[in-house]
Amino acid sequence: MKKKESIQKRNSHVKIGDKVKVISGNQKGFIGKIASLLLKKSVVILDGITPRIKMVKNREGEEAKTVEIQLPIHISNVMLWDNEANMASKVGYRLINEKKVKYFKKSGNIIQ
Repeated sequence: MKKKESIQKRNSHVKIGDKVKVISGNQKGFIGKIASLLLKKSVVILDGITPRIKMVKNREGEEAKTVEIQLPIHISNVMLWDNEANMASKVGYRLINEKKVKYFKKSGNIIQ
């Protein structure tokens, strides 16, 4: 039996550098920019989110260290932020001059 050699193209409603608002979880209400996007795991890492502090032990019996870790947030827990209207909104698609463009559903502003 042969394996299928198909590559799935995963799409996302957000990209690196987009301004988003966290809509659920411990960081609910936080607004920040996306630093990295992992599509295989469907998670984003935001700039400025308060990091988790983790204690790391050394094997040789040395002192423990504290390390700050940026925790990822699932893509479904973030929503694009509209700077002009100052609100988070769902994203829709329109055809303008036979080009597919994204827009905010609440305000109607086009995303560039």
